[in-house]
Amino acid sequence: MIVAMTTIGRAARWLGPARNPAGAVYGTIAVGAVLAAEHTRNETFAATLEATVITLVLYWLAHSYASVVGRRFGAEEAETLTARDWGRALRHEWTIVKGAAPPIVVLLLLAGAGVSLRTAVTAAIWTSATCVVAFEVTAAARASATPSRRAVEVLVGVLLGSSVLLLRIILH
Repeated sequence: MIVAMTTIGRAARWLGPARNPAGAVYGTIAVGAVLAAEHTRNETFAATLEATVITLVLYWLAHSYASVVGRRFGAEEAETLTARDWGRALRHEWTIVKGAAPPIVVLLLLAGAGVSLRTAVTAAIWTSATCVVAFEVTAAARASATPSRRAVEVLVGVLLGSSVLLLRIILH
């Protein structure tokens, strides 16, 4: 029991970054949406995982690049794209990948356990939705707000997390 609690605590600290927590939320929602769009009837675990990881990496690279280009447009003087700026943006936006980790880990674990792809994808989507709600519950708990205001904030997280589940229902 103590080992499990320690592992959960480490995972929570790793997932809940002090810098750029928005990236973790974005990554969680993005991977949930990608999995929700997957057609599991004619796919394999490998194809689903490959498509999910490629899409996630593309989101990460695109978000990092957009950050660098946006900063360059906002600069008073024209700036060139440097490896240092690119590397800094990639490190900052790495939380997108971290936020996507829980649903992907669930998918991998269930694949290893021999469950059907459809069940594993559904569990990964639920994991994504749950993480979104957990992020909001954590943020609301830290806020100095009335209990009713916190409840409204958590409801927003529930609605956003549920939207990933709704996407799955609409597309399939």
